[in-house]
Amino acid sequence: MFLEFLSRRYWKQFGAIAAVHIITASYGVTVGWPAPIIPLLRSPETPLPTGPITVEEASWVGATLCIGGTTGTILFALLHTYLGKKVGLLLMSVPHIILWTLILVGDNVWYIYGARFCSGLTGGGVVSVVPLYIADIADKRIRGTLGSLTIIFINIGLLFVYSTGGYLPYDVLPKIMLCAPVAFLLLVSFLPETPQCLLRKGELAKAEKSLMFYRNIADESAKTGDFYAEFEEMKTAVAENSKTRLCWADFTTPEAKRGLFIGVFVMALNQFSGIFAILTYAGTIFQLSGTGIDPTLALTIVAIINLSGNLTSFTIIDRVGRKILLLLSAIGVGLALGVLGAFSYLQTNGHDLTGLEWLPVLALSATLFLAAIGITNVPFFIVPEVMPPKLRSIGSTISATLLCMFAFVLVKLYPILMESIQIHGTVWISSGVCAVSVFVIIFLIPETKGKNLNIQTGITAKR
Repeated sequence: MFLEFLSRRYWKQFGAIAAVHIITASYGVTVGWPAPIIPLLRSPETPLPTGPITVEEASWVGATLCIGGTTGTILFALLHTYLGKKVGLLLMSVPHIILWTLILVGDNVWYIYGARFCSGLTGGGVVSVVPLYIADIADKRIRGTLGSLTIIFINIGLLFVYSTGGYLPYDVLPKIMLCAPVAFLLLVSFLPETPQCLLRKGELAKAEKSLMFYRNIADESAKTGDFYAEFEEMKTAVAENSKTRLCWADFTTPEAKRGLFIGVFVMALNQFSGIFAILTYAGTIFQLSGTGIDPTLALTIVAIINLSGNLTSFTIIDRVGRKILLLLSAIGVGLALGVLGAFSYLQTNGHDLTGLEWLPVLALSATLFLAAIGITNVPFFIVPEVMPPKLRSIGSTISATLLCMFAFVLVKLYPILMESIQIHGTVWISSGVCAVSVFVIIFLIPETKGKNLNIQTGITAKR
């Protein structure tokens, strides 16, 4: 599959998505920014003239991103629904420019709150517009591979800020990052709107040209039977979805209920498995679990492990399938967190664990790697695949909005839980969530590898 992916027929799809993911990688930088910067803001060497921030203020620096994410998910869902996916993508650069400007000029923590809220707005666009854009333009043979790139680019951004944020002067990183949305605007502006959006506007000729672009078909003579069949399927699907307005009855069909349940479930698993909170507080968890590893080194290790897991998923997902990766990920993360909790529990209760100091490092590393191949990756592109075509946009919006709400709860709760029931109690809760999810995945989650998104019914329709 990977060699097929590199073939000439797919390079425009890859190039388009790589251009879009400039903003995704930039969003990854903003997600990871608090890890190296909050210690600086809380120290006497803080760059803020108002002085060091408090613990409560630091927690809100993390949480305001999730509030902005909830708002941004709804906002960008409306924008891409009424103005098209290309316009939705381009507008994602606006809050991103604002956020780095606020950090650059801000002289108190309220500027940072505003910047983090704007970061969440961009993140809302990343989770609500980007997966649907990929679903629209990607060939079904490599849709999973291209979908995996979203998390890969987020983790590239994380790796960059984790490895450099502690060394660059406070005002240098914003100056560097302001270049990213400019490059994003220039490149994405040259991409055509997706064929589905153009068909909904009744622009058949432009829709066909768009599909030719994304399928790397140079002229009329190069069209194949597969191309004509795909375009006819698109036209039929869009026409069917345009016949009637969305109504409550659309949400009550068995296919709709199943799709919405799966969407909510995978987003809940993405957060309540604790992975996002663990990424946020990885340095603290390493310290409290008794490894003695340097927190700065831990941040870089975390980012590299995440990226390695995402690259693994990228290379195998369209061969192995979504369900099996989600299942293996849930089992592996549950077991690894169980081991991490057991080590912390034994150490807290005075057991001699000399010679086993490496175990929590291995357990947390395994947790992050195994999460990256499924739990943190698959939900972002499985949702469009399980939704009925008519509900694909609203269903993805509902799922992404709930994701941001779940993230807010976890980011605020994890420090409190780590203090009240310690590391072992906290990670055991997440381990329990993974254990329950295994049964849901086995019995209720379908395999969607190669599903034709233009087919109106049948979740398991394959190529």
